[in-house]
Amino acid sequence: MNVPLSLFTFALLQLISAAVVAVSTAVVAGSLGHVSLEDQLLEAGTVSGSGRRTCRLYCRVGIGFHLQIHTDGRVNGSHEPNRLSVLELFAVSQGVIGIRGVYSNKFLSMNKRGRLHAVERFTDDCRFRERFQENSYNTYASVLHRNHRTGRDWYVALNKRGKAKMGSSPRVKSQHVATHFLPRLNLHDLQSERGFTITDRSKDRRKSLPVAPQPPSQPKMNLNTGTGKRVQTVKYWPKFRFG
Repeated sequence: MNVPLSLFTFALLQLISAAVVAVSTAVVAGSLGHVSLEDQLLEAGTVSGSGRRTCRLYCRVGIGFHLQIHTDGRVNGSHEPNRLSVLELFAVSQGVIGIRGVYSNKFLSMNKRGRLHAVERFTDDCRFRERFQENSYNTYASVLHRNHRTGRDWYVALNKRGKAKMGSSPRVKSQHVATHFLPRLNLHDLQSERGFTITDRSKDRRKSLPVAPQPPSQPKMNLNTGTGKRVQTVKYWPKFRFG
């Protein structure tokens, strides 16, 4: 029984495409083994659905700290970014968000005393109002808890040692640096996409033009009126150094 040439060609193309897919899958799987856990968490959250963003919250107080959520429920700051500082910010309503630690899988919460901690289930204590400040930093105030006598909001804040501050403290206000946080993505991954160079074409044009050789400059000779001999005059240009 003779097999048509077109059918044989189609089967051969199917085998080649299957082999290409298998090789590409193996290459991708091998490359993922060299990616750090923090980068995988950031990449997984960046491509998540609408209303969710994965980043690190950087507070510029002291030497600068990243807000991190531990598996045991503790909340503090770390100067160096790590997997505990990878956070997921998701929208609850207009202007209200929730903050979840991607690695610890716990939600940032504030109790009725203004103390920050992390819980396993999302409650009303985990709702924070996100506000954008004039200096491009954000503040996060508790929606449920505040000073009922004065109406002052209680904010998420870190002190200069990286410890979580009590939101009920009278020193924790929106204008204080301790309450200012900047969402940060993984700058290492974005460096190759955002980097660019500017080439000055005028320098290339100057190099391409032929330069005529100049004769060596001769020092200027002046005549000394007293002796009648020629004296070499050298001009000295003072150099100014600052700093």
